[in-house]
Amino acid sequence: MEVSCSIRVPKFVGKYKVIKTLGKGGFAVVVLAEDIKTHEYVAIKIVDRAEIVNHKMLLFLENELRLSSRFHHPNIVEVYDIIYETDIIMIIMEYLPNRDLQTLLERGMCFALDEQVTIAYKILDALNYLHQRGVSHRDIKPENILFDAQLQPKLIDFGLSRENASALSTFCGTAFYMAPELVNENVYDGRKSDIWAFGITCHVLAAQRFPWPMKSEVQIIKEIQDNILEINIEPDGIMAEIIKKALDFNPKERSSAIELMDFIENHFKMPIFIRKSETQTGKLHDRQTYQGPSLPKLDARYIAKLKPKAREVPDKLVTRRNRRIQSL
Repeated sequence: MEVSCSIRVPKFVGKYKVIKTLGKGGFAVVVLAEDIKTHEYVAIKIVDRAEIVNHKMLLFLENELRLSSRFHHPNIVEVYDIIYETDIIMIIMEYLPNRDLQTLLERGMCFALDEQVTIAYKILDALNYLHQRGVSHRDIKPENILFDAQLQPKLIDFGLSRENASALSTFCGTAFYMAPELVNENVYDGRKSDIWAFGITCHVLAAQRFPWPMKSEVQIIKEIQDNILEINIEPDGIMAEIIKKALDFNPKERSSAIELMDFIENHFKMPIFIRKSETQTGKLHDRQTYQGPSLPKLDARYIAKLKPKAREVPDKLVTRRNRRIQSL
């Protein structure tokens, strides 16, 4: 099987039969495959080895594979196996059929308040899991939050993630979700910059727009450098409080993931389920997963009915912000 981007796609990958192409780019193609015995679906990302080497992307891929294969959390995409061949690398992972948050918003999906809070809480739970292990994601945004068959949110894309998150110096991520300290400081705490990006993502989730008038990436960076970027939080209630705590310009005052989880739990007077601390058990301080209010059950037929609309949802490229959102 061949695709237009010239990446070889086998008909079978181990015990999996390739069904169809889900997406493709210059370096990789993602296919849907079925376990020939259990009939369970998986997604397989097939990467062209020569292309990623030519474009100096090999280190990013190796970093993503090394980190994501270690993670086991209900709100982080699961990587099942990695297969290396001479010309391609195949990453077998959890299949998430209900698209990403960006696409759902672009297609007119509106989440009720309890659903917004549940999504926010579960992403915080995933971030806390990463941060407790000294890892920062460094590219939190709606495109990197996908939903499974039950519409449970899952973090994806760990190509920019780094360990030793408390002392980072490289400039990365998406400008619209970039924390001020990434622009103004030489060294920053990647965990705190994740929280800023989470806050912007929550605003997009709740209000379908950024907390400022539409600007270019260059404008955003310049206003951060000049300390004149104004944040106008549109949602109210608990989402406004979550966003406000996440978007503190001072990273030292900005809430951590676990502090925001505590705030949500206390707001709803929910029991706080915390395992014994590291000093008591020798293990990391993780929180048991809170299920939260039930999210709407979506299937492929429902998603297909979500037609593209002309909305103020931030597009992937700001240069397209005044165009009608195109069908994917």
